[in-house]
Amino acid sequence: MKTLKALKLLQKDTKAEVYLVGGFVRDYLRNKKNDDLDIVVRKLSSNDVKTFLKQHGSCTEITLAINNDSFTTNLTLFRAYGDKIIAQIVLPRRGKEQIANQNNTLSQDAKYRDFRINSLYLPIDYKSKKDVIDPIPGGTGLYDMDRKMVYPRAPHKDSFEMSPIRLLRAISLAATTGFAISTGLLEAIAENRDKISAVPAEVLQKEFNKILLSKRPSKYLRLMSKVGLLQHVMPELARCVGVKQDTRYHKYDVFTHCIYTCDNTEPELTIRLAGLLHDVGKPETRRKVGNKATFHKHEMASVKRARAFLNRLRYDSKTKEVVLTLVRLHMYHYTREYTDAAVRRFIKKADITRDNVDSLGDLPLFKLRQAERLGNGLKTEPVTQRQLDFEKRIKEVFERGGGLELKDLNITGHIIMEAFGIKPGKRVGKILEYLLDRVQRDKKLNNRMDLIELALQHIRSGDHSDKMLKS
Repeated sequence: MKTLKALKLLQKDTKAEVYLVGGFVRDYLRNKKNDDLDIVVRKLSSNDVKTFLKQHGSCTEITLAINNDSFTTNLTLFRAYGDKIIAQIVLPRRGKEQIANQNNTLSQDAKYRDFRINSLYLPIDYKSKKDVIDPIPGGTGLYDMDRKMVYPRAPHKDSFEMSPIRLLRAISLAATTGFAISTGLLEAIAENRDKISAVPAEVLQKEFNKILLSKRPSKYLRLMSKVGLLQHVMPELARCVGVKQDTRYHKYDVFTHCIYTCDNTEPELTIRLAGLLHDVGKPETRRKVGNKATFHKHEMASVKRARAFLNRLRYDSKTKEVVLTLVRLHMYHYTREYTDAAVRRFIKKADITRDNVDSLGDLPLFKLRQAERLGNGLKTEPVTQRQLDFEKRIKEVFERGGGLELKDLNITGHIIMEAFGIKPGKRVGKILEYLLDRVQRDKKLNNRMDLIELALQHIRSGDHSDKMLKS
């Protein structure tokens, strides 16, 4: 790690004292890897730090708002040449206004860290875990590490006033470490939950993603609901709590089904999001028919709700596209009466290509279906025989040509125009679409001679005037 090496040189070649702090140290003690380099530098000014490090990489200074914008603090982002790892460098802070100064102590700085297990320091030239420094009297950070507990560094009210994201970060920290949250902290989160509305969307998304990608997100999503954070962060899911389903097909309410579906997906962001969001449209589509509960077209209502959530937390366009497609298609219902044309339409909608047709079990849509089955509480087998039949049918139709696209045609729009004297326009596109439909039914027709003949027949059947053909 070249960035880390440059920071070691900073201490070796100057009078600076350089310390790792936060997640790197916490996870080092847990024998886990963490590339988040939060750095505190003592005994050297910020300008001198930047001057030295610029010899080894790029430095950018940014300003962060602290305590609801009442004051700001500066930090330096450093990345060594040829390294992807970025270090966030600050001078130690002191006092209520967190004044940064090279002569401040680690004890002063630690008072303004978020949690006690994140208030441990490690000299940049450390040799072993014995080098970890717990600067607060009583060694509370190391004590919490031993007990596997999450406690705030400052009193609850002050901590959340200082940085409201700590309301959610306490839960994401518990989710990523498996540590327990103190009862007092949970009560304080519930009392101060409204403060989370002041947190920028991108910051919320970062912490929420940590929860989603944890080993068992359902535990912490349920905790978010209990303390009232879910209603602020993800009201689309919160409104599903207590919404009953037809007990013949589902053991749980909609909320529980969604979080258990999320649990049963692999830890990849888009499919975890899809698992969580796939049924969030059920509350508004629920209808009682006799003793049955129906949710007609709930997948489209779920797409609408999912889009609102993804936009609000500012997920990137690619993530939104993948998640919304999965939510929209998750209600596919294959029967043996499916025509080949229906299978071809599914191949197109599900984006089945040469690259994934031989491993359909790994298709995100099919993985979502497996997770949904396991998440309903009544089914123990993730894959049914009907699903296996469907996958076999897809491969058969694909092999016959059902997976071909316009780009695969052995003819182009230019050749069509030249051969039949047709001007550029929609008619050329319609001819190509007709040819594609034919070769998808029988890929043997995908040769220049047959395609020209098919195009001629199509033109003659659709327009008998000679002006469409060469004289």
